[in-house]
Formats: sequence, C-alpha cells, structure tokens
Amino acid sequence: MSTRTKVIAAVMLVILTICAIFLALFSRQNRQNLQSIISSKAESASIVARAIIDQAGRQYSLRMKSFVSYKAFDSKEQLIKAFADRDRQRLQTLSTPFFDLLQKENPYFASLGWILPDNTAFLRVHDPENFGQDVSTMRPDVAAVNKDRRPRSGFTTGYVGLHYRVVQPVFYQGAYLGAVQIGIKGEILIDSLSRELKTPVGVAIPNSEYATILPKHQKGLNGPTHTIVASMPTFFDPLLREIDWTKAQHTLKDDAKTYILFNVNSLANFQGKELGILFVILDITPEVHKGRALLASAFALSAILLALSFVILYFSYGSLVQKIVDLNLSLAHNNRELEKSVEERTQILLTEIEERKITEAKLQKAEKMEAIGLMAGGVAHDLNNILSGVVSYPELLLMQLPEDSELRRPLTTIHESGLRAAAVVADLLTVARSAAKVREVAQINTIVHDYLVSPEGKKLLALYPDVKIKTQLASKLANIFCSPVHVRKCLMNLVINAAEALDTSCGTILIISENRKLSASTDKKDLPPGDYVALTVRDDGPGIPDADLEHIFEPFYTKKKMGRSGTGIGLAVVWSAMQDHGGRVSVESNGQGTTFTLLFPATTAKEHEAAHHVTIQELQGKGEQILVVDDEPYQRDIASQLLNILGYKVSTASSGEEALRSMTDNKADLILLDMLMDPGINGRQTYEEIIKKHPGQKAVIASGFSESDEVKKAISLGACAFIKKPYTLEELGLAIKKALQA
Repeated sequence: MSTRTKVIAAVMLVILTICAIFLALFSRQNRQNLQSIISSKAESASIVARAIIDQAGRQYSLRMKSFVSYKAFDSKEQLIKAFADRDRQRLQTLSTPFFDLLQKENPYFASLGWILPDNTAFLRVHDPENFGQDVSTMRPDVAAVNKDRRPRSGFTTGYVGLHYRVVQPVFYQGAYLGAVQIGIKGEILIDSLSRELKTPVGVAIPNSEYATILPKHQKGLNGPTHTIVASMPTFFDPLLREIDWTKAQHTLKDDAKTYILFNVNSLANFQGKELGILFVILDITPEVHKGRALLASAFALSAILLALSFVILYFSYGSLVQKIVDLNLSLAHNNRELEKSVEERTQILLTEIEERKITEAKLQKAEKMEAIGLMAGGVAHDLNNILSGVVSYPELLLMQLPEDSELRRPLTTIHESGLRAAAVVADLLTVARSAAKVREVAQINTIVHDYLVSPEGKKLLALYPDVKIKTQLASKLANIFCSPVHVRKCLMNLVINAAEALDTSCGTILIISENRKLSASTDKKDLPPGDYVALTVRDDGPGIPDADLEHIFEPFYTKKKMGRSGTGIGLAVVWSAMQDHGGRVSVESNGQGTTFTLLFPATTAKEHEAAHHVTIQELQGKGEQILVVDDEPYQRDIASQLLNILGYKVSTASSGEEALRSMTDNKADLILLDMLMDPGINGRQTYEEIIKKHPGQKAVIASGFSESDEVKKAISLGACAFIKKPYTLEELGLAIKKALQA
C-alpha cells in the first residue's frame, strides 16, 4: 500500500471518528433536552394538582366546621337541634339552603348527608327519600368519625364513584349526635387539571377499589390491574394495556405518534393510604420528530463531509495536508459552539422553571392568607357587635356619674379595655383585607413623630428602659396617600418587634425615612417604576433565624413571649396593610440585626390640616327624628341612648321589614341602618326600598364588618356615610351631624 493511500485512509478514519463522536454527543444532548421539558411539565402538573387538592380540603373543612358550630348563630342552633331531635323533615328544610349554596358555588358538589352514631344514614339532603341504610361498609371514613369523633377527609370510591369527602362530628350541649358529610365529585380534579394543562388527564384506580362502585356509576376504562377515569376516555382506550402502573413514567406509541404518560400525584383516602394515581399524558411527537430531523441533518452533513474530504485528499494530497489540521480545529470549535448553545437553552429552561415555582409559591401564599383572612373577617364581624356593649354602655354610665364616684375608675377601665379589644378586631379586619379604606394625604415624618410622643410610644420606652430609639428623617420627604391609622399601626408593630428582639440587652432601634426612585431595572420587580417613600425600622438585635424568616408574615405565627408580645398578627397586619396601599414590605436579617423596609407610592398632593376634637355641645341635635334599624336588641338600646343624649328623637325597628312598615306611615329625618341583619333583608335592600317611597332619604350605614360591597352600593344609592361598630358617642355624633347637614 502506497504512502498516499495510507495517509488518505488515516485522515479519513480520523474524520469518521470525529463525525461519529459529534453525532453521539448531539443525540445525547437532544435526549437530555427532551427529558428536561418532560420533567418541567410533570413538576408543574404536580404543583397545580396539589394546590387544587389542598385548597379544596382547607376550604370545605373550614366550611363544615362552621356549618355545625351551633353557638355562632341562632339559625345554626336550630339546625343542630333538629338533628338532636331526629326531626328529619325540619333538618331537610334547614340543610337545603346550605346544600344549594355549595352546589351553586361548585357544580361538582354532589352530596350532603347526616349519619347517626350507629352508622345509619339519617338524611341525605340530596336524596331525602333514601335513608336508613348502614353505611359503615361502603363509607369507612364515616365509621371512623363515629368511633373516635374526630373530623376526616380524603378520597373515596363507595357506591357512586370517586369523590372527595369531608366528614365532621356533630355535638350539641356536650352530647355527640353523629356526623355530617359532604361529597365532591372526583371529576373536579380531572377537569380542572385538564383545563389548566390543556392535555388529557386521568385517574387510575385499582380494580379491587373500583369494583365497590355500583355498575350504573362505572364509566371508566377497565385494564388488567387498574381502571381509568379520564377527561378524554376514548383517547386512552388503545393505550390502556401498554401501561405498567408500577412505573412513574411511560413512553407510548400509537398511529405514528409518541406520548409520555407520567404520574402526577397519589390520591389518598382518609387514612392517608393511596386510593388512586393521578396521571397526565403529553404528546411529544413534535419534539421527537424535531430531534430526528436534526439528527438526520447532522448525519447527512457528516456523510457529505466524508465524501468531499476523500475527493479533496485524492486530488489535492500535497496542498491539503495542512488544511486537514485547520478542518479539525474548525470542527472542534463548532462542536463547542453547539454545546454552548445547548447549555444556554438548558439554562433558560431551568430559569423559567424556577420563576414558575416562585410564582406558584406566591399564589399559594396569597390563597393561604385569603383563607385565613376570610375566617378572621367573619370572627371580627361577630366580635364588633359584641364589643358595642362593652364600649358604649360604660361611656353612657360615665356621663351620668359624678366626678368623685368610686365607679368611674372601673367603668373607665372597662371602656378602655373595650377600645383595646376593638383595636385587635381592627387588626383582624386588616388581615382580612376588609378594613375601611379611608385614605388621605399624609407625611410619614409626622406619623413617626406622633407615635414616638404618644402614650403607646412612651409606654414602650418604659417597658424597655435599656432600648434607645433614634430617627433619621429626610427633611424634604414626599407625601403619601394612605390610611394614617394603618401606617401608624405598621410602624408601632415593627418598633415593638424590634424592642422584643433586643429585650433584656442594651440596643438601638433606628427609624429612617427617605425618598426612593425605582427604575425598570430595580430588583423590586413586583413594584412599578416611579417615586416611593421608604420607611425603615432597623435594630441591632440577634436577628431572625432563617427557618422562621419565610413564615413571619403569616397570621398567628410567633416565637415571642405569651402575654407580652401581642396577638401574633402584628406582621400579618403590616403585610396586609402594604398590599392595600399598593406598596411592599421587605425584611433582611442576620446575626447583627434585622431591617424592615416599607415602600409607599409617593404623591405630589399637599397634606390636609388635622381635624380638631369636637365637644359634645357641638354634636347636639335639634330634636330631629332618627329611626334606628338593627336586629340586635342591645345595639338598638345603645344607639337610642347615645342619640337621646345628643338631643335627637329616636324610634327603632328590629328588621328591614319592620323599618319599611314604619316608614309607610311615618317620616324620619335620618335612618341609622345596620347592614347585616338575619333573618330578612339586609341594610342595602332596606334602603333601596325606602328611597322608592321617600326619594332623597338620608341614612348612615353601620356594620361590624367594615366597608363591604353592599355598603358601597348603599352609599352609591344616596346613603350619606358609613360608621363601623363599635362606635363611640363622638363617632356617632359626627356621622349623624354631617349626614343631616349634607
């Protein structure tokens, strides 16, 4: 063999080896990219599925607990008493509105039933003629609740198919009555996830479990070991026998198409045991074809390269020896560029996945805060009605006692305690994001100064004598449009937290105000660019542990001393208030201290002058006729006495219907109207009917639940003002006076 032939063969072998390595690397990278896409979609589907299940579980568990809490409302006590008396007809009548409400909210809501302690079905609200059966066999969750009298929730099959069920024990006056349960069709999970992901979704249930379902309710596709209940049943039919459910991921082929089927989540029963497998199927045919096309192109280019190399080497042996080296270098460079491109694309995908995780975490946190807020708002409404007596009656008695009476001190203490309790309720309403949004132009420096010289500020310094508070307030600070009460509450909570962190040690709290300008490139991506005012509270304490840092804004989460550090909702109030103001709160902490920063949108509007404190003489009426409408007797009595002291003539009505009858033959200069009245029509409906007969009728709306949508509708109809319970004599007098003069 000649030297020329040997050299050409050697060079061709080298080129062939390089091409083979290139094709292998390209093929491997293509498979890795495909698997990365699949993993990303699988993780997204799992997160969405868990969010749907967790949200349904928390929401309906809270609803069921409230449903059987007979002490909250008289109507609920009547419901539980009907169950205690085993009055099936009355129980059906009282349960039906709740059942209809749940069905209207959620079309997948299927059943509501009452079960006796011996596991006998006492009443099925959705099927009232079907009762008396022993459900312990088909409903082991009900039997478990009757046994240990604790609530249960989870997925079941039973006789009617896959359902998510919540079972709540029922007690009345210390006696156990039985259980109440609700059922939501399992299709809610399949349909919701299918709409969200825009791909077929299903649940695989072991045949042994699926066999418990009655034949008329069996609509799944039967396989060797599992039965599929899916959003698109016909799609899965030809693929069913290829699936091995012991594997978490399968590659399936049908009619020249390639699919990936992966398990998203396990559906657990009330015992936490797996009842079924939630899965998603993705069509990856385009990705597979694209990969094959790229691989074929690379193979074709390699073949062309080999052919050209042979021709060139054969005819230009002498001149191309050096060029062979250059070609190898070029190939190596192209290979590096390709790998770099693939790595960049992979990094982009990883970044997108991370951003999606962050977004979903924020969504889950917002939903959690909303659920807790709804609960806090409902509690706050009831407490405000109760506190009306605690705040108002002592104030009335103090007006009638001489200055030297021994009763003045305890009555004053009761009155102040009621006001402090009302302040705690106001915090709950802030967490519920339902506090009255009374906004005005204010100066943060003024709010800081007023707090530090207030009794609350002085009390804090007395409680922590070794703690020093310093300020660095900007001289030309912009104004903000805010609720000064809530901004002051935020400042107070942050300063108290800082003092608690320093506790027994000497330390310094620094309060800083400054103007800030955010641009599009600023790290605060959740705030639009513009001018802001920053309020910073910094301490040099031991800092907050990393494990606690992500939970500090959750309501009732606290690591502080009981009885000294408040209610555990201080930072939740800060978070909710900043959300309402369109701003943000951020926190930084390490071993040298903690810094909280509040960012408020700045405004160029001027600050209003502070309103002066009015005297009782300025609030006196001129004998105008006031109609008080409230379903609470003591609330009518409080309002009547306060208005009589202010010189008004007062008549009362215990419901909206009674108010309408009173206004048929009588007139009133103003109506003090409660918003929430049960049973019967509410305040807005009452006012809407009154103005049909008395156009321009003046009214003041009162409620313990702050400024709801119904209150806003009433004001849009012509009501003059809104006042939140519990109110003082001055607050009521001002509202009435302004309304009459409007």
